[in-house]
Formats: sequence, C-alpha cells, structure tokens
Amino acid sequence: MELIPVDDHIVAIDHELLGTPGVGVSYLVRGESAALIETGTSLTVPQTLAGLARLGVPPEAIEHILCTHIHMDHAGGAGYLAAALPRAAVYIHSMVGQHLVDPSRLLPSVRRAVGEEAWPLHGDILPLPAERLRAADGLRLDLGRGVTLEAIATPGHSPDHLSFLDHRSGGLFIGDAAGITMDRWGLAFPVTPVPSYDLEAHRATIARLRAMGLPRLYVTHFGPHDDVAFQLGRAAERLEQLVALVDEALAAGDADVAALAARWLPYPDDGPAAVVARSWSQMSVAGMLRYTTKRRQGG
Repeated sequence: MELIPVDDHIVAIDHELLGTPGVGVSYLVRGESAALIETGTSLTVPQTLAGLARLGVPPEAIEHILCTHIHMDHAGGAGYLAAALPRAAVYIHSMVGQHLVDPSRLLPSVRRAVGEEAWPLHGDILPLPAERLRAADGLRLDLGRGVTLEAIATPGHSPDHLSFLDHRSGGLFIGDAAGITMDRWGLAFPVTPVPSYDLEAHRATIARLRAMGLPRLYVTHFGPHDDVAFQLGRAAERLEQLVALVDEALAAGDADVAALAARWLPYPDDGPAAVVARSWSQMSVAGMLRYTTKRRQGG
C-alpha cells in the first residue's frame, strides 16, 4: 500500500487493486469532514483502511464514500468499508444503488465480463444496509474549508457513470469516464465493457471533458494527471482505434475476442499487470463488438 500526496486536501491510497500496485486508488478528500472517492473491491478494503490509519484518520472521521459507478473495482468494497467506517454514507447513481443492497445480479454479470482468469481477484460484495445508501446524481457535497464535490454525469463506459468535480482544485475525479492511464505498466486505453457500454455517449463525454478546460484529472486507474489535453486526446484516439478494429473484424467475419484484443493492445504473457491487461482489453473488445452488432441489427 502506497500513499500518494495529490493536493493539500487530497491523498490517493494505492490499495493494490487486483493484487497489483499502480492499478487502482481510493482518494481521501478532507475539508472539515472527510470523504473517500472509490472503494476498490472487497479485497482492497484492508489496504484502504491501513492507508487511513497511516494518515491518522480515525474510522469515525469518514462521513462520505463516493462511487463513480457500480463496477466492482469502483464500488465492490462499499459494504465492507461502510461496516468499518460507521458514520459513512455511500453515494452512487440512483439507477444502480439497489445492486449494492442486493448484489445477487451484479456478481454473475461481473464474472461474465471480466473472465474466469481475473474473477478471483474481485472478491465478493457485502450487502450494504439500505439506510446507508444515498443518491449521487445531482450531488453537491460541501465538506467545509472551501472543499466542495459536485457530481457530473459522464456516461458511456456505463450509463450510471458519474465524475466528481473538486471545486477547490478544479480537478475532476474521473473514474473510468475516459479510460485508464497506468503509467507504471505502460497501459492507457478506454475501457468499453459489456453489457451496457454506449459508444455515442462515451464520445460525447470525452468531448465534453476536453471542452471543460480542466487543470487536473484524478484517475482511478491510476493517479493524478496534469497533462489533461494529452490524456483526453489519447483516450479519444485509442477509442477510435478500437472502433476501427471492430468494424474491420466484423466485415471479415472475425469475432475472436482474445486475438483482437492482443492486436489492439499488445501485452506480455506474464508480469504483474498481465492479467489486468488481458481481462480489461478482452472485456473492451467484447463490449465494442456487442455494441456495434446490436446497433447494426437495430437493437
């Protein structure tokens, strides 16, 4: 577990998502009260709690847990974190909050999406008591000392995806809205997962973010980035590369997801981030194939 200073009121906790450093963070944001943004999976919760302890933040000091969307690497640890942080409410888009209270449908969906190789790295979901759940859409959360977090709809990667604007720094906690940028592992690409990926919404979200003039992105996978124009431009470019790859594959009658993913994102067969690269690239190719096929069929 590594602590990454981000700003005078923000620290990133590398909770070693999927068993690998440099893949996922939870952000601690402090004003007069404190919030965590992103939970990681259930398996990352001990690392996040250890990070809070190292920072001298007692469990009762965390009053808010904000999730950008329902995927397990962003919200799967919510129930366990809520149990360990007794005063914290959990915020997520109202269209998906029920899946944290009753995760029975979410778990098999995630397993299908990430594949059997990566599935054991995702842990489980502890059902969240309904009274701890809050709707994040439309949220404007005043933490005091000039620290305010505002939810902004950023759909595409998933329909429920929200980003959170930090009005003090001007930076945006972006979740997966523009993809991943994991410099330690040389991985940077948009993630386009099944079952509810929406290309047109994704394109519109990236275009909107590019027009906002943001000074900084706080990326869940991974860390703060000041080169905003470069990151968003690369995300748009890599997205169109994936669109072209899938269009060509469908024209050729080629639906070999693993082979297409290896063409789009060449990756080593071993090493700490290999499972992440395989799972997320194949998930993205499968998502774009499904989206494109459904659109062509009028679905």
